[in-house]
Formats: sequence, structure tokens, C-alpha cells
Amino acid sequence: MIIKKYIVSDMKEALVRAKYELGADAVIISQREVRTGKWYNIFKKKELEVTMAVEENNPVQEPAPQPIQPRPITNFYTNNNEKLKEQLETYCKLLNKEKESLSMEERKDFIKIVMKETALDRKVHLSKINVLIGPTGVGKTTTIAKLAAREYLLNKKKVGLITIDTYRIGAVEQLRTYANILGIDFEVANNPIDMVEKLNKLNHCDIILIDTLGTSPKDMDKLEEIKNHLKVIHGDMNTYLVLSISTDRDTMYCILERYKSMNYDALIITKIDEISNISNLWFLIENEVPPIQFFCHGQDVPDDIKLATLDNIFDYCEENSLYD
Repeated sequence: MIIKKYIVSDMKEALVRAKYELGADAVIISQREVRTGKWYNIFKKKELEVTMAVEENNPVQEPAPQPIQPRPITNFYTNNNEKLKEQLETYCKLLNKEKESLSMEERKDFIKIVMKETALDRKVHLSKINVLIGPTGVGKTTTIAKLAAREYLLNKKKVGLITIDTYRIGAVEQLRTYANILGIDFEVANNPIDMVEKLNKLNHCDIILIDTLGTSPKDMDKLEEIKNHLKVIHGDMNTYLVLSISTDRDTMYCILERYKSMNYDALIITKIDEISNISNLWFLIENEVPPIQFFCHGQDVPDDIKLATLDNIFDYCEENSLYD
């Protein structure tokens, strides 16, 4: 990971410089006001110190070109739920509209009126110990960093980090870097016995976040290895399955099913900024899935994570023209 600090007059200047020097994938790690100039100068100028980071050997990606023609509108609901389809037809008749022309606010109202309670309404709260599990590449480590920064900086909690992902040295160092920047405790647990020791060491923390190795849902050996680490944990614990919303529907279903053996309590959905429509979101809303606790929409730490309420996620979709 490449980390660089900028002393700038405002955040816009920092973003422009970081994009030029580090590429479009650079993320904000921290920001604070500083005073520059000689120590004896009482008129030292107040400026902004912004710390940015980017993964090494990460090719710079040009912004995706904007489509000239509007995207085709697919079905509002894709699940084969006949009762739901009938209710939607009735709802559209009352509004004298086709389902494709419903506004995001009208779609939101339909969910509130007809579907009553969905995964966006149910919630669990961060407990003393919180474990993130999920496939490789869904953004668990970055999500851990966002949660850590959110709780430490915004909610003034004492936060500790543990990783058991010793397969990827980069993941360990990335999390260690975030911990060092925030000034919070960080530990590596190499085995279940080690996990008990590290948890005891971080017992003074209000919140402990545990990063696990990413694995294919078909790799039962690695899933079992994660379970063995977690079996030794006692007390107040929540397990969150991190799921990329950009995953194809069949794979998403497979992940939800295979990880059930891990007894996850809620979902954190990531990469909503990478999708062009929200059909996969409808898939989660329509089906019986655990609570969706947070959604992530970029790489900025800690800004690009929000509580996954119906209003928050639909407002984001409307602001970014993510219609189904």
C-alpha cells in the first residue's frame, strides 16, 4: 500500500492531487487541521492535512464513460412471486402508472405498504465482538477499517482489531496500517488458542472487530478453519456476512446458503457503487434474508459506509440513478 500526506487548503485540492499522483483508486484515510509555518510565527496559516492511500500495483482506472442513450428498464421485481406481482399491478393501477415509470419514492412506498418488514427494516447492533466473514474480494478488510474509523472517530469508542487472515500478507499489513493511523490496537491470531489470548488482551475495548480470511463458499476446509477460530469466542458476538451486490444472482444465492453454517446474524452489502441497476437489491429485499445492517459505496474510509435503512439506500440509488 502507498500512503501519502498532503498539506492543502481544502479537500478538493487534496483529491485532485491524489488522483493525479496516486490514481483514481486512492482513498481518504484521515484528515485534520494543521498550522504551517515557523513555530515562532503567531500568524501561522491553518491548513488541512489529508492522508491518502492506494494499493500498490493497482492500475489506474479511468472513469467509466457515461452512456449516451438511457439504460433499458428491466422488470421492477424479478422474483417469481405471483402474489407480489399482483399487488404491484394493483398499486400501479391506483397510481395510473406503468411499473417501469414508478419513481424511487413510489417504489419505496410500495415496499413500506405491501412488504411490511424487509431485511432493511430488521437490525442488529454492533456488539462487543464483531466478526466479518465472506468470499475473497468482497471488501472485508476495507469494511473493517470503515467500521473501526466510524466507531472510533464518530462514536468515540475504544476499538480493537484482530485478523486471522494470515494467508494474505497484504491484508494483514493493510489492517495494521489503518490501526496505526487511527492509533488503535491491532492483533494477529494465528490459531484458536492465539484467538483467546488476543481477545483477552483487547478486553478493555468497547468494540472488537475481527477480519477473517476470504474463501470460496465451496472451500469447506477453509470454512471449517474459520469456524475453529470462532468456536473459542464466548460472550456477546455478532457475525456479519459481507456480500458484494455486484455478484451475479446464482453466486449470491450460493454464498447465502453455504455460509449459513457460520450462523451469521446480518449482512453488509458492498460495491453498490459498481452496479448499473439494483435488481440484486430487489432480490435480497424480496427473499427471506437476515437483516442488512450496512451498505458500502466506495473506498473512502470511513465515509463510504452507511446504515442500510430503506431511506438511506434508496436515496443513494436515486442520487446515483440506479434504477432497475
